[in-house]
Amino acid sequence: MASVLPPAATVVIVTGASFLTAAATGFVLAVAAFAAAAAIPAVARAALWSPDVAIGAPPLWLGAVAGVVVVWLAVAALRRFIVAGRSMTDAGLAGRRLPAADRLVVLDDDRPDAYAVQGLPGLPGRAVVSTGMLRALTPGQRRVLLAHEDAHLAGHHQLYIQAVELAAAANPLLRPAVEVVREAVERWADERAAVLVGNRVTVAQALAQAALARTTSEKRANAVPSAVLQLDGSHIAVRARSMLLPAPRPRRVLAVALAVLALSPVVSALGIGFAAESHFERAHARCASASAVSCA
Repeated sequence: MASVLPPAATVVIVTGASFLTAAATGFVLAVAAFAAAAAIPAVARAALWSPDVAIGAPPLWLGAVAGVVVVWLAVAALRRFIVAGRSMTDAGLAGRRLPAADRLVVLDDDRPDAYAVQGLPGLPGRAVVSTGMLRALTPGQRRVLLAHEDAHLAGHHQLYIQAVELAAAANPLLRPAVEVVREAVERWADERAAVLVGNRVTVAQALAQAALARTTSEKRANAVPSAVLQLDGSHIAVRARSMLLPAPRPRRVLAVALAVLALSPVVSALGIGFAAESHFERAHARCASASAVSCA
């Protein structure tokens, strides 16, 4: 998808599709576990369902497996949510403690580095760059770097990454989507920088030079919070090559088609949910219209 759609559309569609797929997966597993449990005679009697409720229900062992899996995934998602919340808070507080009040913060540090600190409600985001990085770049390349980091803040890119990581925690099969979104947000920022600077070749040169400066420098002594979007040297060759090509076309029809396709797991899950609800309502109605002995 990243090769056929603009990066902004890729980020939005993949993140949304991952989140919806994770939610739909959990819902279907929960329905399966509930249906299997409802087929147990004691449960059916307690809920005033007729014995017909067992018709079409999954085997008890399969329902038990579905129940264990959905609980395990829910706990994993909750843990990821807590970690993400703490990380975002730490990043926001770290941005508040930075020495300058402006959106751009220049740190007196010889180590080449640059990163964006996403803000919190009431705390503006900050773009941070070291003096070592500024010295490694030409004036035009500096404009690219600052525009790139500012694009991360303006687009709230870290929120997309946190959302897709949460979806991957709730459904491990979605883990490849995390890397897709991480690469796409970098390319999204690259494209925004290219628009602001007006020269795609300069963006490609800045990417290569900034990555080279970081690679040849010593490793950072102090780690930044995980919710910080740090200058990413990954996929530099792909990103630089993209900058040497014309800007990607919107491809609105394809984007809409993929967005509609991304809704298919939700539609399927809702269909299963409505069918299950109708099944249990009929079982309850049959029990209510029959004698107590018939429902036993």
